[in-house]
Amino acid sequence: MARRFVPLLSVLLASCGGGSDASTEAIVTVPAAAPTPAPTPAPTPTPSATDASALPVESGATAIVFAGADLPIRATAYIVGAATHFSYAALAGYDPDSVAQRFADSGIRAFREDLFWNALAPDWDVDGAHLPTPLVTFLGKTSARPLYILNNGNPWIPGASPPAGDIGQAAFATYAQHAVAATGGRDALYEIWNEWNRNAVRDKPVLVGPGDASDYRASLYYAPLAARATSAIKQVAPGAKVLVGAAGDDPGWQWTLDVLARGGAAQADGVSAHIYNHCANTANRTATEAIGRLGTLHDKVASANGGRDLPVYVTEWGWPSGTASCSVSAAKIATNVPQFLLHTAALPWVAGSWYYETKDSGSDPANIQYNFGLYDANYAAKAAQCAFA
Repeated sequence: MARRFVPLLSVLLASCGGGSDASTEAIVTVPAAAPTPAPTPAPTPTPSATDASALPVESGATAIVFAGADLPIRATAYIVGAATHFSYAALAGYDPDSVAQRFADSGIRAFREDLFWNALAPDWDVDGAHLPTPLVTFLGKTSARPLYILNNGNPWIPGASPPAGDIGQAAFATYAQHAVAATGGRDALYEIWNEWNRNAVRDKPVLVGPGDASDYRASLYYAPLAARATSAIKQVAPGAKVLVGAAGDDPGWQWTLDVLARGGAAQADGVSAHIYNHCANTANRTATEAIGRLGTLHDKVASANGGRDLPVYVTEWGWPSGTASCSVSAAKIATNVPQFLLHTAALPWVAGSWYYETKDSGSDPANIQYNFGLYDANYAAKAAQCAFA
């Protein structure tokens, strides 16, 4: 059933609080039909899209006004998710009971998890015996919808680390079918690889743009892998939703758009995108900047994809706290997170988002990779978690 967002006149201060460093850019004003006025006195008119002067606005804030006629309609519910790490639960401190309880206590209704090929093949058990025990335990404690990343090369199979050639890609397609057989039944989504443009080959300078034949991280290697794996999945599970893309740090979306132009998403159900800006200049470490870049991607998807539009799935987004040079203050994160969540939920072309990540993976504030969580390493809620409450 179609859903109309924010049916009442409301002014949302998109912030979870957090002190004087909190941004004031996130005032979102959404006028809707005014109630039937009493005969006397005459009611104050509902502000129009061009006149927000009558609305309460925090000093220094920028009002983002949606006219009633522009309220978006969603054909499907927005997916609210978060990343988990049960595939290496001991290393990242992911306890199934604790994560399931945090999901139940919040609005998080989906999770994103790795299915590492090299850990599961070649002796895959289609009944799921090779799934990580913490993941199996978590699945028994939650109704959250899974998004599984079909990920990593396989050094036990020739030509499959990475699967850049025909033999490796054929083996990966078989693995994808086995993965679906082992994990289906929960309306699961599947994502082809994670940040191929960064980690198909490691320990090399950052790839900017599509790349070329000399570099296995290039889009020309990922596109046929994505197309082949998607086709293989559809053969055994025609209703399974498959996402293609998941690029890391893709300026101008050049790599992603070239994947589409090469037919990588010909049978896919969506384009997955990762959006970060915590290492940008301080003024651009905002939800507004991230949302703007998502819009740029969406505007170009159909033309790059042979005229076929696809929804965007934001499978990674977030801001790290801590003391590292690219860290963002807790107050700023507490403003960014609800603004991003509210704004993307009101964009019908964004199918959903998965925050990175559910909890901090460690306790060292100087290690930026440890500090992306909505909860800290001991499962205490951080300020931004209120956006999911």
